[in-house]
Amino acid sequence: MNRKALLSLLVVVLVASFVSACSSSKKAPLVISVQLAPPPPGSLEVSYMTQLGAQVVNDTAAAGVDWSLSCTSADCGSISPAHTASGGATTFTAPATVPTGVTVTVTATSTTDSTASQSSAVTITPIGSVGSLMNLGQYAFVVTGVDANGFYAAAGSITSDGNGNITGGEEDFSDTLISSVGNSVLGTYTIGSDGRGQIILNVSDPSIGNGGVQTFSVAVTSGSHALIMEVDGAATSSGTLDLQDASAFTTGIPSATLVFNSLGWDLSDDGQASFGGAFVTTANGDGTGALTSGALDIDDTGALESVDLSTEDLVYTATDGNGRSVISSVDLGLTYSVYMVNASVYRVIETDDFFVEGGSIYNGAAPASSAGYDATQIAGPVVFSDNGQGPLGPIGFVGQVTADGAGNLTAGFSDANEGGNVTNGAVTGVYGFPSDFAGNTLPRYLVELDSGNSGDLVFFFSYLVDPTINVLDPNNPIVGAGSLLMDTDTDANGAGVSVEQSPATLQGNYAIGLQLDAELSDEEDAVGQGFSDGVSTITGNTDLAIVGDFAIGVPTVVTFAADPNNPGRFTGTIEFSSATPLDFVFYQASSTQLVTTGVDDTFVGIGSLIHQ
Repeated sequence: MNRKALLSLLVVVLVASFVSACSSSKKAPLVISVQLAPPPPGSLEVSYMTQLGAQVVNDTAAAGVDWSLSCTSADCGSISPAHTASGGATTFTAPATVPTGVTVTVTATSTTDSTASQSSAVTITPIGSVGSLMNLGQYAFVVTGVDANGFYAAAGSITSDGNGNITGGEEDFSDTLISSVGNSVLGTYTIGSDGRGQIILNVSDPSIGNGGVQTFSVAVTSGSHALIMEVDGAATSSGTLDLQDASAFTTGIPSATLVFNSLGWDLSDDGQASFGGAFVTTANGDGTGALTSGALDIDDTGALESVDLSTEDLVYTATDGNGRSVISSVDLGLTYSVYMVNASVYRVIETDDFFVEGGSIYNGAAPASSAGYDATQIAGPVVFSDNGQGPLGPIGFVGQVTADGAGNLTAGFSDANEGGNVTNGAVTGVYGFPSDFAGNTLPRYLVELDSGNSGDLVFFFSYLVDPTINVLDPNNPIVGAGSLLMDTDTDANGAGVSVEQSPATLQGNYAIGLQLDAELSDEEDAVGQGFSDGVSTITGNTDLAIVGDFAIGVPTVVTFAADPNNPGRFTGTIEFSSATPLDFVFYQASSTQLVTTGVDDTFVGIGSLIHQ
């Protein structure tokens, strides 16, 4: 090959290489993509809020995200803001009712490239329904309140077919004139999409309710728990409904250390009394057994008595098919009807001629060591709630305090309302074992609080519940270990609970249960439901009842504002149907549970808010 040909070939190769190099340097344009982060949950209850975000990849314009909703109904909920930067947050609020197609599709689209998007379908669920509240199964209930004869208590078990019918059950009832046990029940129930509804029971004893018919309003918190009250004019009351573990009925009450408390009425002196205790049961192996030791504490109109159960003859019967057994003592003349929720939780009322009372029994906490119980078993912040009677009238007492694990209570604050006399202030105190026969062999502590409200000391027995049990909702996950409380001072009597505190958000759907003691009229009870915006307001509807009258679906607005000096405490109001708002305070155990009391000079209210 001559030099000219070689030179020509070299030029061709160089040109080809140059063209190839230029061609390879022109990369394909980057494709924009959208990724939901965090994505919406797979399901969301009606009216509930959740925070979403989306990342846009390869968007050199950094124009952000446009958000949209689609469904087969007119109301698909809302999303705000409808435009965010990449990685920014937006809030999706589920529609107020379940859409026709059940789902809402949430879509995040690139503002720069409308063909780039990501979607996710969210199933919208009702708060409560026939299927989710009461599947085929049995449910235990207990209520206390007033009827035409005065104080009353009722407990029982109802069986649901899962389709709106009560196909059987049993109820025990006691007021100041009547004691009626072992009654058979049938009935019906309906539950709306907000978790509110009614249960109508036909009881075999016509002296109960309206000729044997009782109507209860319910506010569902889960498929296994609801707040309830009687709402038929014959009585008004507050209580709970819980799914029973029927598999535990055959074994009956096991050998265990148990704790309990209750509120009631002394039939001999016509005054309120409170009860508490810790005791040991010994099962016989055939479902029967005995209370072989422990303490039964009674505060009867300010007079405290503690009974050593090791010297008494308390025994219990085998559990029947409704979860019912009977604890009784011939020597003491006491008879209690007990309905099992599960092998660790029971609802109880007294049905003898001495007292009318209703309350709960729980498995007690195990001792800290082989040496027994000690102060280390109470440590950290707790909220407490107490309802009772004092010289000035009904009492609502709520607050929060921190236990140091060594017998001291600090960093507390409380609110009290006694007969319209409203006070609040800092709380300190001490706790330890009482010096009576119980020693450190029972989960039973004596608590002394300097309430800070008036400088007076307040005394409680505290009965430690098994820390795996949620005392306010026993079939649902534990949100904090709890105790049962009973007043032990001579100025007042009452009963309540304490729960470990872990303040968090106050957002979503809540069931509301209140027992309101009016200063110039009779007890009023309320069960309702509302949606919290997480900022300042809960809106919803409430059923109200007094003896002789009731109202269903009353529009309700709750306002709240966080106390900057006491995290976990909120001040606010409750307004029923545009009436004059009542002043309340709220103490938050967690995002799912709060206790509250009225701090209004016209009503002393006590109650709870439970997340649905």
